[in-house]
Amino acid sequence: MRDPTLDLKVIHLVRDPRAVASSRIRSRHGLIRESLQVVRSRDPHIHRMPFLDAGHKLGGKKEGGSGSDYHALGAMEGICSSMAKTLQTALHPPDWLQGNYMAVRYEDLVVEPIKTLRQVYGFVNLAVSPEMEKFALNMTSGPGYSSKPFVVSARNATQALSAWRTALSYQQIKQVEEYCHQPMALLGYERVGSPEEVKDLSRTLLRKPRL
Repeated sequence: MRDPTLDLKVIHLVRDPRAVASSRIRSRHGLIRESLQVVRSRDPHIHRMPFLDAGHKLGGKKEGGSGSDYHALGAMEGICSSMAKTLQTALHPPDWLQGNYMAVRYEDLVVEPIKTLRQVYGFVNLAVSPEMEKFALNMTSGPGYSSKPFVVSARNATQALSAWRTALSYQQIKQVEEYCHQPMALLGYERVGSPEEVKDLSRTLLRKPRL
């Protein structure tokens, strides 16, 4: 970033941590080793909210749930701690970062794909081709929502954004919010106050980000 011969810019793609947690639980088997590494990297001296009991797992035994769900949720503490530090640096950027950092919310990209794509391309002084705009629009206007992890496919934007609200239990959601309240506040992700509020999909939980 400090090299005068480079014009390096950083585009930081972020997503609602509750959706990230839901995705990690769905991908439990592929991410179990990585989740354990993140959990073990935690600072042992920090007072923290205890992990959920391993019995609180998405889908239960019928869906193949296991203690790996427990670690998937626990890993969110380390992930959000790292994210909070990055966002604080971006909020008060040193000279070498000013004008060279852009945070892009996944939610904005799927709800307003063309507008967001043009903003990203403009940030790096490029023009968006009609083919790229068409691709972005098609990828966010699919017929449904895929539950398969690590699969890139066209999806219904509304279903993709709200999937975590029906997949996670209220207790799981509150656990993630406790771990991730700092980056959520900076990025404009509202916390929920009740199970009913979670299930009311007509209510958006997005507001203007501070970045």
